[in-house]
Amino acid sequence: MSDMFGFGMWMWRGNIMSSSSNGTGLTQKEMLILVMEGQEKINERIDILHEKVNSKMSRQELSGWMVAVSAFVVIINQLM
Repeated sequence: MSDMFGFGMWMWRGNIMSSSSNGTGLTQKEMLILVMEGQEKINERIDILHEKVNSKMSRQELSGWMVAVSAFVVIINQLM
């Protein structure tokens, strides 16, 4: 009887999962596909923003170059 009960519960759960009882008229599989498509769009947007950030010079890099140039100028002034 437990096998029959388990099978009946499985069938019942299967019907719930495949029916559109979530109020949107979509099955869980369709909702999952929509979520995955949205995640891909978000990942593309993150990649674009990552490229923008990496293409710009950071403050730390700018200050490092300024220190290097000023040190070079000081050495040149000492030699002349």
